[in-house]
Amino acid sequence: MKNLVNLMNTLLTWARLQQGTLEFHPNPISVKWLVARNIEILSLHAAQKQITLENLVEDEISVHADNNMLNTIIRNLISNALKFTPEGGIVTISTQQHETSVELSVSDTGIGIGPEDLAKLFRIDMKFKRPGTAREEGTGLGLLLCKEFIERHGGRISIKSEVGKGTTITCTLPKEPIDNNQ
Repeated sequence: MKNLVNLMNTLLTWARLQQGTLEFHPNPISVKWLVARNIEILSLHAAQKQITLENLVEDEISVHADNNMLNTIIRNLISNALKFTPEGGIVTISTQQHETSVELSVSDTGIGIGPEDLAKLFRIDMKFKRPGTAREEGTGLGLLLCKEFIERHGGRISIKSEVGKGTTITCTLPKEPIDNNQ
């Protein structure tokens, strides 16, 4: 039942975004604080799987983003990394600062994704979903929603993965306000 509720909420949010009715209020946000908050929320799941969560985000990094959307992005990325990392693994959240943007990366030592499935991750017509290493379920739409939110900010998302070695998802977000009258 919980998975069905999550699926419905994700679909409703995605539909509102597509229709342009989802509120968008970007402001300066401390990335380290938001990552720390999500690590705290997800720490029980990490502890149950004996997964180490590493917050390597630099103290002074901020982006210009909608707090609710960025929170959803970070929570989805960390949650996915936990889901697909076996016991004893590591999930690392880090940033790299550029002149006009910040790259936020979530890396794991998980099961990885094969090249044939990478292209399916961001397509609504080719939903890709599989259970986590502890049989956790998901909607199969979280990364699609993340991509839409990141693009709404004028950013981009990319994935590097190797089966059996892990995955790194990197999203680039602006440091300063952008013209987003889309």
